[in-house]
Amino acid sequence: MMAGKIEIRKSGEKFRFVVLDRNGEKLLQSGQFDDKPGTKRAASSLAKAVSGAEIVDATKPAAAAAKSSARRPTMKR
Repeated sequence: MMAGKIEIRKSGEKFRFVVLDRNGEKLLQSGQFDDKPGTKRAASSLAKAVSGAEIVDATKPAAAAAKSSARRPTMKR
């Protein structure tokens, strides 16, 4: 089953990549690149990065979340 695709497109002398969903609708468009190999590397890096990615709530600082779960309750005397 195909999840979507990343197309490399040319606009004048510049290149960009576009992420499409299964229906061919545009989800994301990159900035412009000067050469096609650079565009392919960036698109490949994006595909590798998101293939096994998890959704992370970035509204909480990671260090604070780790500290709060690692703390033991203190006993007051």
